[in-house]
Amino acid sequence: MRNTELLDRIDAAITEKNLLKHPFYQDWQSGKLSREALQLYAAQYYRHVEAFPKHLRVLAARTEGPVRDIVLENLAEEENPAHPHPKMWREFAAALGVGEDDITCCPALPGTQAVVETFREIVGDRPVAEAVAALYAYEAQVPEIATTKIEGLKKFYGVKSPEGLAYFEVHEEADKAHREAWRGWLAEHAQGSEEEILATTNEALDALWGALDAVHCAPAH
Repeated sequence: MRNTELLDRIDAAITEKNLLKHPFYQDWQSGKLSREALQLYAAQYYRHVEAFPKHLRVLAARTEGPVRDIVLENLAEEENPAHPHPKMWREFAAALGVGEDDITCCPALPGTQAVVETFREIVGDRPVAEAVAALYAYEAQVPEIATTKIEGLKKFYGVKSPEGLAYFEVHEEADKAHREAWRGWLAEHAQGSEEEILATTNEALDALWGALDAVHCAPAH
């Protein structure tokens, strides 16, 4: 296996900026979020969830061979006709009392808009290794985040319905496979400047952190 040092550095960056360390998720895990804060999060973060399959489609169009297979497999899961992931997120939002109109009519906060635009630019314009590193940096964190969200939703926020929890239950497992696939490709195939790959990884991590900043720092309604 090649690129061991690169992966070690990427993993160190992910550990340093792991979203479970963010004050918003810390408050989620300790039951300190208001209902309004959760509702704002559900409405705002939907933009990232909705955009993610679009990012994969853009990257698929730019790639070939093993990496394209990984992207298309991930995309097929996101767009599973029986359980498309954006729809499952809307069902989570509904369990919090957030309707479809609340999502579509809620203007994007700058931090939420930035995470969508950052990932769109990375998958569309950067070298493939940088795009894969950014996607790995996101999906590598998701299973553990999903587990803590489920625990918090059940324990503190009264969300216990299958529909309300389905998005996170799917990602608890699915993204374990996704992060291994991204990681395996990076180990064997990543080419280019290690420093630039790391810089893009950190850019993606900062954008994800900023999306949580946006909802955590928003004024209470």
